[in-house]
Amino acid sequence: MGSPAKDREETLFLRVLGIKSPFLRILDFLMDNKAYDYSKIDIAKGAGISRRALSSAWESLEKNGLAKETRKVGRENMYKIDLRNSVVKKFIELDNAICDQYASQLEKQEATKNPQDNGVGLRPHIA
Repeated sequence: MGSPAKDREETLFLRVLGIKSPFLRILDFLMDNKAYDYSKIDIAKGAGISRRALSSAWESLEKNGLAKETRKVGRENMYKIDLRNSVVKKFIELDNAICDQYASQLEKQEATKNPQDNGVGLRPHIA
């Protein structure tokens, strides 16, 4: 088994930004799973980072109001992204814009591919 960061498939958000910081990995995981709350251990696993990396980035997330505590389950505090935060809203807008651009590129590729080609094995090109 590889390191946590290598086990998690890279999202479009992280690929386009080209930044692999624990802070952005956490934010990306929480944005992708905004309907749920998680323990810090589960956030670290989901973000593909170590618990040590989570600890170093977590203070900034909480201090800036990007993540919030939601409840306690047993001895574990649970957290989720704060959708009311204006910075979070902008990150979600950026993530949506990246997805829209990707979808547009896929549509263009589909429109220009050879009609005899069945599409097997084709992968979209992200600039």
